[in-house]
Amino acid sequence: MNVGEATLIKNILGFGILWVIFLLYACTDDGLSKEEEIKQFIEAGIEAAENRSAKDLSELIDENYLDDRKFNKKQLTTLVQLYFFRHKNIFLFTKIDEIEFFTDNEALITLYVAMAGSAISSANVLTSLRAKTYKFELELIKQDKWLLQRAKWQGISVSDMQ
Repeated sequence: MNVGEATLIKNILGFGILWVIFLLYACTDDGLSKEEEIKQFIEAGIEAAENRSAKDLSELIDENYLDDRKFNKKQLTTLVQLYFFRHKNIFLFTKIDEIEFFTDNEALITLYVAMAGSAISSANVLTSLRAKTYKFELELIKQDKWLLQRAKWQGISVSDMQ
């Protein structure tokens, strides 16, 4: 390899490294508002649930998770795995009712969720799909990323999703 080829390879590698740094910077969440970060958190949860990935859902839960039913992170993950075992297909339809910030690192989300075994195109089809509907109150804490710290849920009627 001559000096010219070595210089060309060095320049290509340098450009490649700069391109990777640019892409990594462009993909960071630094430019997002807190609301957008919360919406991304919810989307990640939806994707994990629809993909039936207890591991991915578990990564969204704080190690100190504890809810009113006395479930900790491990017990909640086991509950999720049981749900996945019982339901071959999971499709979610969600509606964020409210996002409230207590501090820059603490938030409460009120989220309505319909769950069905087939795709949900709109709230109008929930009855025909026999979807189960729930209201969730999710308390999140931000460490390096938003994590679920506490949750409450209850069954609701389909009309609450409208």
